[in-house]
Amino acid sequence: MTGVAAAVSVEDVRRTTFWQYLTNDVRTLAFLFLLPTILILTCVVVYPFTYALLLSFQDKTAGAPGKFIGLRNYIELLSDPEYIQIFYNTVWYTVFGVGIKFIIGLASALALNQPRRFTPIYRTILFVPWAIPTVIASLTWLWVYNEFNGLLNLLLTRLGLLDHGIAWLAEPKLAMWSVIAVVVWNGTPFYTMHFLAGLQAIPKELYEAAEIDGAGELNKFWHVTIPSMKPVFTITVMLSTVFTSTSIVVVNILTNGAPANLTQILPNESYSAAISAGRMGLGSAINMTLLPFLVVFIIILTRRMLGNKGA
Repeated sequence: MTGVAAAVSVEDVRRTTFWQYLTNDVRTLAFLFLLPTILILTCVVVYPFTYALLLSFQDKTAGAPGKFIGLRNYIELLSDPEYIQIFYNTVWYTVFGVGIKFIIGLASALALNQPRRFTPIYRTILFVPWAIPTVIASLTWLWVYNEFNGLLNLLLTRLGLLDHGIAWLAEPKLAMWSVIAVVVWNGTPFYTMHFLAGLQAIPKELYEAAEIDGAGELNKFWHVTIPSMKPVFTITVMLSTVFTSTSIVVVNILTNGAPANLTQILPNESYSAAISAGRMGLGSAINMTLLPFLVVFIIILTRRMLGNKGA
């Protein structure tokens, strides 16, 4: 009888110990909580990326099995002058798009951060472009840029600034800048929202201390606002660079790469190669050539942000 009771007691202790281990071990609980996220990321990020990477080494068309061809897709791209031009277009499009959005977004955030009358109304109006879907915004601007009855040409001719309408999306010297203008119009509120939140999070004591030390508005901006906003700058620019360089909507609707591929960018070229031409392996390789530059850019920004935090 005593032996049976002891056996039951040992069994209860084992069960209790296992349950305590399961509920009290931090690493086990963390893994259980993270498991749904890991599964989702594996399904929507890891698997598609791995498949796209493997696809870039294949001669693959829709409905047919792929054939491994090694680096031929990449060699074909790097030896094609048209691809070099498109890569240059993508860099130009991304750098100027992100840079202009940064400047306008920061200026808008500084203006909206001031306690003025009707500031909430101004904020709402400024955020409207961000609320409009990119497809709708691009179609609207396609009409604005129309050579014959577009709003921009009608306005400029009525004001006497133009004698006749301009084909904004067909002129080689104006097409890319016209596309960048739409990207800036649609994406600037993203910067403004982030920067405005960052400005409002800066402790007022820092500005009061700077005023006590005799600092003017410009000195407070350079020595208080800018250092405090660096993490926000880093995250916003990083996200915007990825969004801008990988989006095909604006270019695809406004110009589809015209005139003469002067507005063509890598994501749009990838779509044309994979969907229109049916060369899925080549289309995947086009996207993969942009990946190393984005990775290096993100690593540099992230290290700088972490370095600033560490300091």
